[in-house]
Amino acid sequence: MKKTDKIFSMSENSQALKELKSRLLNTFGIEKIILYGSVARAEADSESDSDLLILTDHPMRRFERHRITDAIFEVNLRHGTNFSSLVIDRASWEAGPISVLPIREEIRRDGVII
Repeated sequence: MKKTDKIFSMSENSQALKELKSRLLNTFGIEKIILYGSVARAEADSESDSDLLILTDHPMRRFERHRITDAIFEVNLRHGTNFSSLVIDRASWEAGPISVLPIREEIRRDGVII
């Protein structure tokens, strides 16, 4: 996984990403936010969304996930961005059902920690 902040300087969404990161890290039990997909691979076009993996330090209940989704929605509205998210706790990411899916390897290979 790439560990770089270059995505901020390359992206039109840099201000929105910075705001979202600050808001999520200060409000929720977030360990890490990883940008993945076409934006992270620098293959995005005007129709692409920005895919975010949000790793939490504990399993989140539905209402907690909804609060994260609401925060992302508000940033999207304010900045005209299109962030989509996958919210998952560290234990499930490492050893749960998602740990054997192809998306996990894609994120490990192409993901950019923001």
